[in-house]
Amino acid sequence: MSNILIKQGYVGIFLFVILNFISMVIYPGGTIIEPETKGYSFFYNFLSNLGESTAKNGEDNIVSAYLFNSSMLILAISYFLFYVSYLRIQLKFNRNKILNFLSLSTIIISLVSFILVAVFSSDNSTFDIHVFFVKVAFRLLLIHCFIQLFIVYKSKLSKRMFTSSSIFCFMLLLFIIVMEYGPNPFLDNRSLLIQVSSQKMIVISILLYFFVQISESLSMSKKYN
Repeated sequence: MSNILIKQGYVGIFLFVILNFISMVIYPGGTIIEPETKGYSFFYNFLSNLGESTAKNGEDNIVSAYLFNSSMLILAISYFLFYVSYLRIQLKFNRNKILNFLSLSTIIISLVSFILVAVFSSDNSTFDIHVFFVKVAFRLLLIHCFIQLFIVYKSKLSKRMFTSSSIFCFMLLLFIIVMEYGPNPFLDNRSLLIQVSSQKMIVISILLYFFVQISESLSMSKKYN
């Protein structure tokens, strides 16, 4: 059963990618700088634009929003199910209850925050709440990742696990720095390009890191079962 819960992570990643791809294809158009543009621009539209009920060009975006919000919920649930199974393995090589508790609590709050990012879209009426949960989600994810990195290092797990965890921590930290101290995306297209590219970078990093975690967890399950 535990391996099934680990392997379902592959399905979660696949559905997230497919649903977002379809959502991008049917997105009517418009960016926060140029609302008259047609279609979704990978480098000038945030992913959160997909979750807005009305596209930036003023057209209805309900279908795209439904697909995007569903993808966020699916990925969050998928990662939670994966992590519950991974934690059972982790308890066998890491006996530090405080670290295990902090690892679990930070990822749960982060995942709930990511779901709330979808619930409270970046539409004008809920924009401030949306941004709040974005910041909570990524900050707690960063804390969680540093805790996991320490556990991986302390437990002397595979080099692949340590390397991927280290790279992801760096990418996540870089993203948060750009998000907080980078240019205002509402200023001009150059600033928007930087922030949108940074967001796409971290989303791809999350998916790749999740993929590696699944692969490594399947290997560890054979060793520790």
